[in-house]
Amino acid sequence: MGMMLKRENILPKKLYRGFLMLTCSWQGARVAEGSLLFKVHDVPVSQKLPLIWCGGPPEMETIISAFGQERSIYGLRGTYDYAETSDLVIHSLSQYYADEIERAIPSDTYLIAGYCAAAMISMEVATILTKRGYKIGFLGLIDRDVTEKTLPLKIARKFFEHFDDRIGARIHAYFEEFKKQSLKINLVNCFKVLKIRLNDQAPESDPRDLIKYKKEPNEAWYELKPYPGKISLIYIRWAVFGYFQLGFFRNYWRKIALGGFTVDFVPGLSHKYPNWPKIIDMLHRRLVETGY
Repeated sequence: MGMMLKRENILPKKLYRGFLMLTCSWQGARVAEGSLLFKVHDVPVSQKLPLIWCGGPPEMETIISAFGQERSIYGLRGTYDYAETSDLVIHSLSQYYADEIERAIPSDTYLIAGYCAAAMISMEVATILTKRGYKIGFLGLIDRDVTEKTLPLKIARKFFEHFDDRIGARIHAYFEEFKKQSLKINLVNCFKVLKIRLNDQAPESDPRDLIKYKKEPNEAWYELKPYPGKISLIYIRWAVFGYFQLGFFRNYWRKIALGGFTVDFVPGLSHKYPNWPKIIDMLHRRLVETGY
């Protein structure tokens, strides 16, 4: 098992405050006051390791229904709708998450999964924990994009983006209803968050407070690095990233997933509005196969 690290203020204050507010309506409870790591679902006496999910609240109920009877669920928020996936954002956020996991979830093995841009955070967190001496028993990445790598993928993305936008409009009404139903609890929980002493979370003079959440031309995008373990890849067949079924991406992933990878395609049409029951069912199957 890795050594417990001293708690440090590693997040730019602006990034921390934004994520604190974005998670104020999450179900479950923060593992500590002001933490961005949530214990979304608790199974006090379980023989199964907990699942650490990086994503958002829309999929939580489905995850709990699939995994909740046998294991606890922890939640981390991804960057979507708030911060660009720059190298600075992904690295600082992943470092913070890894520290929180190490403090709040004592274990020698971790199970991690994430969706879209949050999949990059999941992979970076897994890499950090591996370097600290922990074992990653499962790493699941859902709909992770690699279109910037080759021209064929860029062209294919444009086609699937157009298709996904048209399909997504039909599903938009469902999420609007979800927002209305959760508005009341959002306001109540956000009011509670305002009571937290934000100034204690990051130093006033931290130069990283200059971070921009609209990516600047000279700011580097985060790129996936080689990962020593095995990766479980899951893609929505006809979503924005459904072009992966064409096989253009496999050579890229062979250079990244040094421990090998599996690829599954789940039925579905939209990346923006995924069919979570089908995705989580596949994720559950792959996790069961590991024996954890």
